[in-house]
Amino acid sequence: MKILLISDLYPLKSDSTIPSVLEDFSLALNEKNILVEVIRPNFLFNTFLRKHKIFKTGIYYRNNIKIYNRNFLTPFLFDNLKLENNFDVIISHMPSGHIYADLINKKLKLPRISILHYSDYRVLKEFKYSFYFKKRLKKALKNSTLIGARSHFLKKELKADFILPSFVEKENIKEKKTFNQNKLKIITLSKLIKRKNLNLVIKALSKIDFDFEYKIYGKGAEYNNLNNLIKKLNLHNKIEILPYINHDLIFEKLDENDVFILPSIKETLGLAYLEAMTRGLITIGTKNEGIDGIIKNNENGFLINPNVEEIKKILFEIYNFPIEKKEEISKNALKTIKNYEKEKIITKYVETIKKIL
Repeated sequence: MKILLISDLYPLKSDSTIPSVLEDFSLALNEKNILVEVIRPNFLFNTFLRKHKIFKTGIYYRNNIKIYNRNFLTPFLFDNLKLENNFDVIISHMPSGHIYADLINKKLKLPRISILHYSDYRVLKEFKYSFYFKKRLKKALKNSTLIGARSHFLKKELKADFILPSFVEKENIKEKKTFNQNKLKIITLSKLIKRKNLNLVIKALSKIDFDFEYKIYGKGAEYNNLNNLIKKLNLHNKIEILPYINHDLIFEKLDENDVFILPSIKETLGLAYLEAMTRGLITIGTKNEGIDGIIKNNENGFLINPNVEEIKKILFEIYNFPIEKKEEISKNALKTIKNYEKEKIITKYVETIKKIL
């Protein structure tokens, strides 16, 4: 089988502004002897607004996967890409990917799967996209053979046919041995941007009277604002912002902590939540966002509305849980995350693709 993957959310060279999730899927498919080639259709105005790096139009290779990088001033007119029609299926992600896939499939005439992210939800639901992208995206989705979604929330809201969640490596799943006593150790791994709502976590922690330690690993535009807030609230002895760490060190840092929190909004899914659950951390996410449906409130983690009072309340409750309650939630998280092992997710994904061929 050979897949043509189309999305502007695929990394080229070294680019921390693009998540690796689509590359991870592509490499996992390669392991099953399924070939993947990629087209990146970049509407340059949109690329600039999202602060992604701009690379020249041309052919690139990354981890032995061929990538056609295409830049457009208008989406997506005057394209002269010549492509051999030796693919079995087209799979697209993100609005630009779906629209471009719909255009080129007029010639290729292949089965086509569109997989929805939060960006698609915004285009379909927010008024500012009504005049142009919304109409084209709706048409592209109507012409799809099958529609997937990256989370339970998106599947429900946009009436997709199946869910394609992120996956974790089986070897990273490890039972948590102990919880820290008399101190709550909290961690966040995230870009430092406004929609992650880390300022709310810091403000909530300024209102609690028990002992805690909070470490934030990440970088981004909000670094100075968050650091200034920590100093203003006199929390510099308890809260620390640290640089991104290499992926092979993430689990070591997770193991040192009890709670992972990320009250993010407009989140497609968030691999960081899943990675926290692989180590049995008590994981806190946001209601009606990408992690909702994987985390079940008060069972294998917690879901909150992103505001200071709810964050303060849940952290206070977790601190006061008896050790048996913490261990129960931790074990439930591990039980849940085993359903998201790479082999299980990719096997099911391949079965879904084969059904339409």
